[in-house]
Amino acid sequence: MRLNMKELEEKVNYCLNCKVKPCSQKGCPLNNNIPEFIKAVKEENYKKAYEILSETTVLSGVCGKICPHTRQCQGSCVRGIKGNPVSIGDIESYVFEKAIENRYTLKDVIHKEENEQLPNKKVAIIGGGPAGLTCSAFLAEDGVDVTIYEKYDYLGGLLVHGIPEFRLSKEIVKETIDRILDLGIKVEYNKQLGKNLKLEELEEQYDAIFLSIGANKSAKMGVKGENLEGVYGGNELLEYNTHPNYEGKIVSVIGGGNVAMDCSRTIKRLRSKRS
Repeated sequence: MRLNMKELEEKVNYCLNCKVKPCSQKGCPLNNNIPEFIKAVKEENYKKAYEILSETTVLSGVCGKICPHTRQCQGSCVRGIKGNPVSIGDIESYVFEKAIENRYTLKDVIHKEENEQLPNKKVAIIGGGPAGLTCSAFLAEDGVDVTIYEKYDYLGGLLVHGIPEFRLSKEIVKETIDRILDLGIKVEYNKQLGKNLKLEELEEQYDAIFLSIGANKSAKMGVKGENLEGVYGGNELLEYNTHPNYEGKIVSVIGGGNVAMDCSRTIKRLRSKRS
């Protein structure tokens, strides 16, 4: 749910704009300049806020929704020592929504100097999930000719088939992907490595190849019975959406991370629809 102006004002004014920036330097794997983009929001300069975020991430709309903020940026927030941390995720989501509303594109906010060593270079990206999309975008920004090879007929990977709609809107994912492709990135769909796509052939066509095929297979526990009928891996269950009929059955979910919670909430919703 989008913040109203009163809620936004309270959240951005709560930020101390720390000089040390533990939320960015310690808490954010991407080193997003969090105090600076929040400062821009305080000044109602939403284009500047989007520009600051886009220096380090092209997935701000996604990260604002699903990043583990409590363990990362918000977990390192100085405000959280004696009280509640700044709601960084909510503010980041708001910035992306304003970018959509005001039609700010990545092209509008990217101001990188062209790398003399990279133009005329060609790179193949194998896999169009978060890693592949991010790599593609930053390479394209530097003038590289990029082509993504994706085994499905859509991009997004985990963002589409691994995270349920109730946690991450497919509209946000589509908007994010469209902005990235708008940088001039080409896509070859229905190309799967080892089937109708060979590394040897790509090596002849490209200067470099980036493998971003994801970690789709669930980790095994090594316990008796895990290969029996009715036992499913969480990643596969979410990706292929091949749910059994849960009605009248007791379901146990082993684990307590994001995948486990997504499976639990998905199963509960499916059971509610069928009962």
